[in-house]
Amino acid sequence: MSAIARFFVLLLLVGGGGAIAWTAGVSSQDHVLARAMLEDRDGTLTIDNVVGADFAPVSPILARGYTPSATWLRLTVGPADGGPLVLRIRPTYLDRVSLFEPVPGRPGVWREYVTGDRTPFLEREMPSVTLGFTIWPSGPETTYYLRLSTTSTSLMHAEALLPQVAALRDLHIHVSQIFILALLLFILFWTASDFALNHDIVVGCFAINQLFFISYNVLIMGYGALIFPDAPVGFVDKLTSVVVIATPLFSLLTNRLLLRQFDLIPVARWGLDALLLAQIVALGLLASGATQTALTVNALVVALIVPLLPLMAFGTRREAAPGRRTLRIFYVIQAVSLLLTMLPILGVLPASAWNLDANIIHGLLSDLPMFVLLALRSREARLRGIEAQLALDLTRGQLELQRAQFEMQNRFMAMLTHELRTPLAVIRLAVGTAKVEGEPRRLIEVAFGNMEGIIDRCSFADRMEQNGLDVARAPVDLAALLRAAVSASTESARIVLCAEALPPLISDRQLIATVLHNLIDNALKYSPEDSTVAVAAAAATGDAGPGVRITVENACGRTGAPDPAHLFEKFYRGPHARTKSGSGLGLYIVHGIVDLLDGSLAYEFIEGRARFSVWLPCSALPSSKTMTISGPLSSTP
Repeated sequence: MSAIARFFVLLLLVGGGGAIAWTAGVSSQDHVLARAMLEDRDGTLTIDNVVGADFAPVSPILARGYTPSATWLRLTVGPADGGPLVLRIRPTYLDRVSLFEPVPGRPGVWREYVTGDRTPFLEREMPSVTLGFTIWPSGPETTYYLRLSTTSTSLMHAEALLPQVAALRDLHIHVSQIFILALLLFILFWTASDFALNHDIVVGCFAINQLFFISYNVLIMGYGALIFPDAPVGFVDKLTSVVVIATPLFSLLTNRLLLRQFDLIPVARWGLDALLLAQIVALGLLASGATQTALTVNALVVALIVPLLPLMAFGTRREAAPGRRTLRIFYVIQAVSLLLTMLPILGVLPASAWNLDANIIHGLLSDLPMFVLLALRSREARLRGIEAQLALDLTRGQLELQRAQFEMQNRFMAMLTHELRTPLAVIRLAVGTAKVEGEPRRLIEVAFGNMEGIIDRCSFADRMEQNGLDVARAPVDLAALLRAAVSASTESARIVLCAEALPPLISDRQLIATVLHNLIDNALKYSPEDSTVAVAAAAATGDAGPGVRITVENACGRTGAPDPAHLFEKFYRGPHARTKSGSGLGLYIVHGIVDLLDGSLAYEFIEGRARFSVWLPCSALPSSKTMTISGPLSSTP
């Protein structure tokens, strides 16, 4: 785990433990001597009905889950030395809490006060973000009754504190909220900046979730009444319910988007989708007015996330940023936090001070891990982007270097072929006037032919690469062209020509002649001197329609078979072909011309014989290719 992850885990543990310890310290100063509870199933009981009823003892923190019943709480409060006490009630999202206080000197007469998040702030008995009342207990013991009616979970803690202690407790809440909100706003700023920079949909969804979570934190802590002091009755309560349901909805959606890259197993993916659907149903129930049912569904969804989180973490089948190990650590932390938070809210387990600060602690234990996960994910993405950019820059540099070398090579070859023609003509003229006959004369002519052939091929290849070849399509007598190519060869006696009845051919005569010359010359040069070269042509249908296939086949001599992987590359010659004069451009030129004529070129090595096959269409295709050569192409072996 990275240093930032370890820091946040430590922060969560220290912050959560500190909040619980501080709450326990305040609770030790509570003046409530005894607590008892009575369930009002129909919500019709009055104070006169419950005064003489049987109450059951209850723990300091009432936890009854989501219930339509009203709950009466009887408090026995000890003396405050003649001074007032603050009956402080938490949490602040309870709809309606009524206090029934005995009227001094008038037995059986009770005075009623009302507070809750449905009571406008300016109408509350105490000007505080927490719910509460000011009471004046007299004598050793004074009995008070609280009536709770709420669509939220019936989780309530009432404590009687000295005003100074209550004010200190409120100050602690304000300081904690400032810290939490500052942290949440920092996370929101980071997510918004990261989304604007990278346009990552996961980060964008988390930014929306962060907005809802900040609103959730503010409303749950009771600041909604301060922000909307003149709002209609029930507005803050309805707004809180919407935010309470929307926050886990976007949290689930963020996790769904994040886990796509990990290839989640089907069971976990289906479970996540089912919870998302349930949250949408909860919003629909809320819109229809079934507030308590909607909040119950929401609480059940959040509780079901507890077993789903480890299943999602350990149900990934592919490694992705920030890593499955990191994902599992943070999801287990979230699961434990949710388990400790949601079971008392649902009324399954007794509540503790942890649950009173659940919005703060659970917020840290759910929001921060996701932020850390996304921060680590974003960092790895940036590192990969930097590596990719460096690789791209290196590739571009290599391409630029190859292009510069290619252009320099072409310029050199063009200069060389141009500059060699004149001295070669002078040498040929001088040799022509000399009295050299017989074998020496023949060797001189062969040498001249080889040199001129190399110069011609270099010049032709340069024109081809510069898109300087124009295709002049016209009727071509391929049979006559084949006979002419054989006759022009210096070793025509070794060539066996077989040309069947050939269909009419519309193509470029000069370019086809160049192809035939290079293929025949290549076959004669690299085959044994006493062997024959088979040249054949016949009608053949290709992928593009009717056409003609020309084959040139020869036995392989001491130079061996060429390498098919490099056969058509520019300047390529086999390792054993160095004993033969050549430029390594013949097959390169053939490949380029055949491509320009919309044909195809193939090579096969069958039983010690090399076979080159050229297929040409009978007529011009609808969209002829343009000669564009880039990088290394092909040549003779």
